[in-house]
Amino acid sequence: MGELFDSIAQRYDSWYRTELGSLVHQLEKEVVYDLLVPKPGERVLDLGCGTGNYTIELAQMGLEVTGLDISSKMLAIAKEKAACLGLPINFIEGDITGIDLPSAQFDKVVSVTALEFFPEPATALAKVYNLLKPGGKMVIGVIGARSFWSDYYLKRAKQDPHSVFNRATFYTGQELLALFPYGKRTYRGCLYFPPDLSPFSREKTLTMENDREIKEKIAPGFVCGLWVKIS
Repeated sequence: MGELFDSIAQRYDSWYRTELGSLVHQLEKEVVYDLLVPKPGERVLDLGCGTGNYTIELAQMGLEVTGLDISSKMLAIAKEKAACLGLPINFIEGDITGIDLPSAQFDKVVSVTALEFFPEPATALAKVYNLLKPGGKMVIGVIGARSFWSDYYLKRAKQDPHSVFNRATFYTGQELLALFPYGKRTYRGCLYFPPDLSPFSREKTLTMENDREIKEKIAPGFVCGLWVKIS
């Protein structure tokens, strides 16, 4: 699986510098950080950190960050960006289900658009939950099922047998929480617009995103679950 993501590492990182990519990151991180509530000095694990977008932002906020990913090329990009900024981030290459980390060592765990590619997501969540201190938070964001975004990626997967999305499983908020039915749980969503609007208009996109009627009828393209570990 790591090699599959190696092949798209540069393209993945570059997408976040496009108009659409930067807007998506802005909207998603508003949801992620609202649930995570990161605080300086906390220890946080970024699970499936990719090219380090959240890893680096959290380190810049003053948190002690560990980034874990199975893709060596994704991590190489993340390490280079962190080094350029002088950020002391601990990056680990590996699969969360196959490495040993001390339990109860993190205040927070965050993972964004990674779990949908895990072959055993429930096992991964149980492993990560064990890494949390009592009262710690686990925030997991995924591509939302039955949304504009999941439909778009499923179409791409049918057109390209080598697409990473042939390995993806998408979830609704309730399905995400059901993967690990422990602790205090809730979820939120965003991205109520299609990813293939042409021509792209930031104003039109944000109008759709904030339209209450659309939100009542359309499934969110990004779903973010929160688990709080009970002591």
